[in-house]
Amino acid sequence: MNTSQDMTITRVVGIGASAGGLAALTDLVTQLKAGGRQAYVVAQHLDPDHHSHLLELLARTSRLPVVMARDGAPLQPDVLAIVPPNHDVTVVANRLSLQAPAPRYGPAPSIDLLLASIAREWGANGVAVVLSGTGSDGAFGLRSVKEAGGLTLAQNPEEAKFGAMPRAAITLGGAVLVLEAGAIGQHLAGLNSLTAAAAGEAAAPGSSLPATPFGLSAVIEPLMRATGLDASLYTESSLRRRVERRMATHQLSDLQTYLPLLESDPEEAQALAQTLLVPGTAFFRDPQAFSALRRLLLDGLSRRQAPHSLRVWIPGCASGEEAYSIAMLISELLGHPHDLAAQLKIFATDLSEQSLSIARRGVYPDAAVAGIPAELRQRFLMDRGAEHVICESLRTCMVFARHDMGKDPPFPRLDLIACRNTLIDFTAPVQERVLALFCFALVPGGLLFLGHADALGSRISGFHVADGEQNLYRRSGDTLARQSLPPGPAGGRQALAATPASSITLLRESIPEQHMALLEVLIRTFCQPSLVLDERHDLVEVIGDITPYCRLPEGRLTTAAQSFLRPELRSEARALFLLAPAVNTTTRSASVHLEDLDQWVRLELRSLLVDGRSIRLLSFVPQGEEEASLTTTAPPGERAAAFDREIQRLERELLTSQETLQRSLLELEQANEDLESFSEELQASSEELQSSNEELEASNEEMQVTNQELATLNQTLSCRTEQLERLNADLENIQSSLSQGMVIVDRQLCVTRFTPLAVRVFALMASDLGKPLLRVPTTLPLPQLPEALEAVLQGEPRRSLEASSEDVSYLVQVLPYQDLEGRRRGAIVTLTDVSELMEMSRAAEAALNEFSSLTDALDAVVWKWNQGMSELLYVSQRIHSLTGWSPAELCEHPELFVKAIVPDDRGRVEAARDWTQGRWTVRYHLTTRSGRPLWVVEAGRVVKDGDDRFVVGTLTEVAPGLALGERAGAS
Repeated sequence: MNTSQDMTITRVVGIGASAGGLAALTDLVTQLKAGGRQAYVVAQHLDPDHHSHLLELLARTSRLPVVMARDGAPLQPDVLAIVPPNHDVTVVANRLSLQAPAPRYGPAPSIDLLLASIAREWGANGVAVVLSGTGSDGAFGLRSVKEAGGLTLAQNPEEAKFGAMPRAAITLGGAVLVLEAGAIGQHLAGLNSLTAAAAGEAAAPGSSLPATPFGLSAVIEPLMRATGLDASLYTESSLRRRVERRMATHQLSDLQTYLPLLESDPEEAQALAQTLLVPGTAFFRDPQAFSALRRLLLDGLSRRQAPHSLRVWIPGCASGEEAYSIAMLISELLGHPHDLAAQLKIFATDLSEQSLSIARRGVYPDAAVAGIPAELRQRFLMDRGAEHVICESLRTCMVFARHDMGKDPPFPRLDLIACRNTLIDFTAPVQERVLALFCFALVPGGLLFLGHADALGSRISGFHVADGEQNLYRRSGDTLARQSLPPGPAGGRQALAATPASSITLLRESIPEQHMALLEVLIRTFCQPSLVLDERHDLVEVIGDITPYCRLPEGRLTTAAQSFLRPELRSEARALFLLAPAVNTTTRSASVHLEDLDQWVRLELRSLLVDGRSIRLLSFVPQGEEEASLTTTAPPGERAAAFDREIQRLERELLTSQETLQRSLLELEQANEDLESFSEELQASSEELQSSNEELEASNEEMQVTNQELATLNQTLSCRTEQLERLNADLENIQSSLSQGMVIVDRQLCVTRFTPLAVRVFALMASDLGKPLLRVPTTLPLPQLPEALEAVLQGEPRRSLEASSEDVSYLVQVLPYQDLEGRRRGAIVTLTDVSELMEMSRAAEAALNEFSSLTDALDAVVWKWNQGMSELLYVSQRIHSLTGWSPAELCEHPELFVKAIVPDDRGRVEAARDWTQGRWTVRYHLTTRSGRPLWVVEAGRVVKDGDDRFVVGTLTEVAPGLALGERAGAS
């Protein structure tokens, strides 16, 4: 708590409201009066996008000044500071701190954040008020103020316009008073007339809280009758503070006027009991202490020889923050195993059912989870709006149950007990008994985690300091402290103080050492050598020199007394154990002769009752020969053989019965634990369902406000949906009607859509959507597809590929897939079946090859010209041997053929090529490529193909003489 507060301010009042809060605030501030020493901070949920008129509206009805809160502004008495919209506010010492709201689902300002800062800075001088509103903001902040000792008030949900916020505060157990808004204002105004002690204020440094003298039994007895809570277990100062706080709540300054209220009103008795039961708690409170605990737990985990389930007890767990903190810490040390519930079991107990219900729900606001490290918060908490829910894997490790550690027995076989700042409120005898219970419950080496307000001191043995600065203690390795459970309290305060401690350890500490030494000398002097045994005949203590009668056995050591006896004595000892004598009686065996010592000895077994426990004393009594002859009734050999067989049979039956009984007990214990766990889980589930129902009711109010907007939005979305459905139907029909296959991929080359025809090349199924296209099997090899896809994504306009097999051929084209702005979002792969075209191409090519083979076999040259004979379309290979030019050269340069005709014959040849006659034959003189003259005969014919016409013909070499004669005749 801050110690530098302005002395003119006695209290800071934080007021939170949300929907419907204006009317409640107006009723409240109307009742406030000037002249006091209280500062008021009002946090009203406001629209961050609109200017608020809250200040002007409250200023009209308030008798106190109303101002807008400013960052760094000091708190002023009798002034209402209004938090501006879209800001969070906290109280730091006696000033206000404004900051932009952290990203979250909930509204601003955060009421939880404001009230938590008042609890932290002003403690018992803080006052918290929650008015009308939806949701649960303010509930945890109100509870924080209550835990710090301050006064908490909530508006009656029945009066509030929206009762969700005050109802959540009441359910969480934080509201001390539930009043109407106007009555809350009157109560706050009445606080100014109370003295500091009566108002429950924390005393300033240097001052002392005046003690109110009253008989403690006057409060203890009615509280015990009404609630069953024994307040005599608490210190007088702690009880006095709680009573004075309740008196301040009712604005009573005299105990004599409060006692009738306590005796007549059961609700007041319950409220007083709650103030005694609810301690302050938080997630990872005191990080240095948790760091020390982490180090010691890590060391213990590294030293354990065999893995086993860790067992932790957290008495006084309150609302569960510390229990969940320790669970997170241990899970982190274990490496966050998937079967955490099998490796960790935490028993979190408390007397307050209200606190346990909060812990079982595991739902906390932003302000409560701020202390959790970010990594653990991300792993173990789920965001649900402005609240955070503990994940199921962590909650399955927890068992929350009601338990009174001052009276009830502890949980056994524990590795860690965390009881922080709880023992300080108990009286010294109760503290001693509780610490003895902790010692009994912990396994050797187990850890005890206390708070800074607690101190172990020297009140009980069995612990040594593990980290004194952080109040961590380790259970010592001795086993005497676990011999018996420490006795419970006897009832009242006087009876408890007078009850003697009865454990062996405390008894030995209370007896002077000289007296103990005297008793030991007397026992050794007057008693025969003996063994002290427990009910199971296990060795507890040795009296005198028993070496003549006992031997250390070989192999694994056991505490069974028979294993230490000489073989000659074991049968007699078994007989005595079988014939277990009654209490304070003695049973004697026959005399046994010890050959190596030449001595006779008789065994005597006596049953004794010590401090409620039955023990047995097995004594070795030496005897002379005469005494031995009187007690020996049969030869030792004969008696031992018959008797041993009977004893062994009985022992086998007994061992079988014990094992069966032990197994049954273990199964029963396990079944009981399972049933308790199931019961806790069912109860937690029931409370969670009830809480969820309340949250749904609150949410229903919010849904009514936003229902019209949702209806409008739903109508818009319906129109958009219909449009999308029509577009999708059109797209599906277009895809189905395409004669091409098509596959669309994104920039990662994952399939987003494909048509039915695409499966002829790509083995696609509906489940392949979203998978990389290059991993889908193909029916045809496409080795160049990856390169083509990448090239198109990088900017090329298109890529074309061919894919074919013996039966089918496809033209594969890769095109870019672009959005409306022209950005490439993927690629489109189209598949066109060109099998018929390829077949026709191959047929034409085969026919051409056949025709070329025929023409090449002729002695004449076969040619084909276009209409006008300007382009040579085809010429056979015979032209090469005839003229020296290859067919390719002449097709590319037809003018070479024209120039090869000698100039004197060109006119005659052109005249002979008469297209009107349809055919011609002409002989002329050519000059070959090598310059050799050549006489040829050209025969041509005009051929029509539809609207097209072209000329085909032959060119044949003739003898020179024939050519000259014909030429002369023609001239």
